[in-house]
Amino acid sequence: MALIFLLVELTFMFHMKYTGLGKVGVKFGRSHLNFTDLKKPMNEPAELRRRIAELEKLEAEHRLKLEILQGSENKYRVLLENLPQKIFHKDKNSVYVSCNNNYARDLKIHPDEIIGKTDYDFYNKELAEKYRADDIRIMGSGKTEYIEEKYIQNGQEAIIQTVKTPLEDENGNTIGILGIFWDITERKQIEEALKESEERYRTIIEYSNDMIWTLDTEGLFLFFNKRSEEITGFNLEDWRGKSFAPLIEKEELPKIIDVFQKTLNGEPQQYEVTVKKADGNNIILLVNTAPIYSKGKVVGTVSFGRDMTERKKAEEQIKESLRQKLKKSNKQRKLLCYLIEGTRGGKTRASILRHLAEKSYNANQLAKALNKDYKTIRHHLEVLVKNGIITISNDGYSDIYFISKIIESDFNEMDLKL
Repeated sequence: MALIFLLVELTFMFHMKYTGLGKVGVKFGRSHLNFTDLKKPMNEPAELRRRIAELEKLEAEHRLKLEILQGSENKYRVLLENLPQKIFHKDKNSVYVSCNNNYARDLKIHPDEIIGKTDYDFYNKELAEKYRADDIRIMGSGKTEYIEEKYIQNGQEAIIQTVKTPLEDENGNTIGILGIFWDITERKQIEEALKESEERYRTIIEYSNDMIWTLDTEGLFLFFNKRSEEITGFNLEDWRGKSFAPLIEKEELPKIIDVFQKTLNGEPQQYEVTVKKADGNNIILLVNTAPIYSKGKVVGTVSFGRDMTERKKAEEQIKESLRQKLKKSNKQRKLLCYLIEGTRGGKTRASILRHLAEKSYNANQLAKALNKDYKTIRHHLEVLVKNGIITISNDGYSDIYFISKIIESDFNEMDLKL
């Protein structure tokens, strides 16, 4: 290369020496040759050596820049070929100019074979027209777009994430489009599965017969379900970010705060609590509360509450009924003891009760069974009926006697002693 520049310079020197040209100069790279100077006598060997040295220096600099450029190109090509994404370049007519190995591998071609091809050469008409329409739109807008779209990979339909951006020359004219895409099928499947799971559990939560709510670590409401709204009369939006404390009866609040702190310490809790409703009435809830974890740290609580108000009322009614029955039973027990042990004819009445404990009788049957006269048996039966110890019904022929349900268990206990 240096010799070529040297020959050019020598040619100009020759013309200057023998044609007598005026003061004219020419530049070669960084070297400026003044033709006027050539009219002057010079030491030609020294001048030639200087010129050769300059040209060799220029050539070395050029070669270094070329090596740097080639090294940079190789570095980026290695990077391009080792990226997991598929990359392609099309001209302004959507004709392929180049692509990386990953994309070529999908198409089962060598990267060089894509040059001059279009999407119609690789995809069905529907996809090819869709890709082409995207190219035209993006090159027309001059803006980068992110697209989720279908893609055929190894004969199977996949979902890809594509980034397409227009390419411009130094004058700002669009000359093509660059595309980068990658397979997101597995990610989309996971997202869909999570979405379905979320919808399923949301349905369970929203339509549960139990109240469900969550609190943060400060005891502020994050969420409660529709059932909670229906039972309490409160709206979630009115209570989101507010403390649970105003809803708890004053005398129960210390206990509930303690329960909340234990839950934050990782201890699930079960308890009963009285909660105020929007209408001012109270409800009684049976609650299970558990900590909510995120990355091993407790970040809140979730509670499941069942309205026990009606059940509690029923339990109280049953307890009161039992108290009344017990009170009455005690009276009956005392009366029974008196009729059997404290008066004349007690043994006969005890015998009557033992027989009635086994089955029902009429007066005649009892008289025969006890070998007593009818009038005596009839008298004792009337005493027992009058005092509620036995009951009477009629089978259409005669009166039938039974032990009263109220004192049946008491009699059985006493019967062991008789």
